[in-house]
Amino acid sequence: MSRSVWILLNAGLFLIIVNASAGALYSQSADEAYQRGIHLLYQAGRPQEALEQFRTAHELDPAPWSRAFMIGYTLKQYLSRPEEAFAYFEEAWRRNSELNELPYKETILCLELLQRFPEAIERNRAAQAALRAAGKPIPPWFAENLAYLHFQNGDLDAARRLAPAGGWTATQLAPRIIEIDWNLRFVQLLQAWRIDTVDRVRLTLPMERDYQTLKSVRVQVSGGPGVRTRRISARGNTFLELQRTGGRWPDRVRLRLSVEQRVVRSIATRPAGLAAARPGDPVHAWASENKNGLFSLDNATFRARIREITASGATPGEKADLALRWLRANFRYGEKPQGGAIADWLEFGSGDCGYYTFIAIGMLRALDIPVRGVYGLNPWNDPGPALPHSIIEIYDASAGRWFPHDPQSDALYGVINPAYVAFTAGNPAQDAAVRAPDGVWELDTVWFFWEGSGRDTLAYTVRSAGAATVASRSVESAPENYTAPTSAVGPPPAR
Repeated sequence: MSRSVWILLNAGLFLIIVNASAGALYSQSADEAYQRGIHLLYQAGRPQEALEQFRTAHELDPAPWSRAFMIGYTLKQYLSRPEEAFAYFEEAWRRNSELNELPYKETILCLELLQRFPEAIERNRAAQAALRAAGKPIPPWFAENLAYLHFQNGDLDAARRLAPAGGWTATQLAPRIIEIDWNLRFVQLLQAWRIDTVDRVRLTLPMERDYQTLKSVRVQVSGGPGVRTRRISARGNTFLELQRTGGRWPDRVRLRLSVEQRVVRSIATRPAGLAAARPGDPVHAWASENKNGLFSLDNATFRARIREITASGATPGEKADLALRWLRANFRYGEKPQGGAIADWLEFGSGDCGYYTFIAIGMLRALDIPVRGVYGLNPWNDPGPALPHSIIEIYDASAGRWFPHDPQSDALYGVINPAYVAFTAGNPAQDAAVRAPDGVWELDTVWFFWEGSGRDTLAYTVRSAGAATVASRSVESAPENYTAPTSAVGPPPAR
């Protein structure tokens, strides 16, 4: 889709800018500096020197919009300095008396890059209004970009309403069916988790949410006796209980799941209904569980830091928003810390999605806000692997429900990608497995798969608006942060 991957200045567009320059009454020296800049940028590949030439041309003759435009474009596209570039795009916009679409588009794209989505939306509408008033055709890019800007701003209702049929945004927001074919080497997995002698286990299924419905579950076994199955709900999770019918488990269990998804409705970044949890509240454990210090709730320095970060928030919802924005701005995806608690991880400064999730849990629980981690599969509705991914759910007391939020995502204001398949909300301690009151192990299926069921275990088919996408993922060894159990029987490996 064209959104921010749109290639502005191909050979034809170079001619537009050059012709726009040639049509004005430039002094020769300004024109020569401009042309030298074009050569240095596109032929010689020397953007810093090109920038100086464009600045010279602009100083000598600032009237043509192309002078300021090329300064901004070089800064943004080649030198990664969008903050500095924006003022020049604004100047090009003001000087654009001929209503060329390039200054409009690049100004909008620069605001998008800076994540100033409301301003970008207003500029998109203003550009369309100017073109319409002048009797000029409005390129389709503007309509698709406007819908996508609303998508990034978290206003999915507006994005759905404005999205052109057949475009990227409309496809992302359309209802979909995701079929998952999971071929588990079951005995191998149970042995790895040291629970192959038990008679029953429960595997998490895709969760039932307002945006996700589990339509069907089919189970096939091979290499051994059959199994009896039933579905159970507990702690926000849906489980498939498997009970062996013979003296051993079958070698393979094939799960064929069908999930219907609807886009989660727009969620404000500052939900007014968030409230601090108190002892006695049904969700209090989700706001107070410290997992033997892992969430750093007993760390006075950590709690003071969270209070400082969120001091300007007037409500718990505003404080939650400030905490999550601070996390995204100050923590990056990369090398993972070893050991310690989340206060140490935050100081380390990088990690994967699981670290974002656990740190977000600690930060929000330090504000007494109920929050839990969610683990699932993330196909992104594109060809490629179906990657496990961790997010959080935050409890909104005003609606009496949990809503999803991706603490790693600096786009979409943390709203999860519509194709994310949520499997398990775990328990307050975020264990990969929990022994239920009746003694049965309840296993995080996605993590169970990650333990290494083998090649070609998982296949996806995503059907949306008539399109089909297939993604697959193979795992042959345990992930880096796998922790082997220390006892002969359980607990299973914990993430």
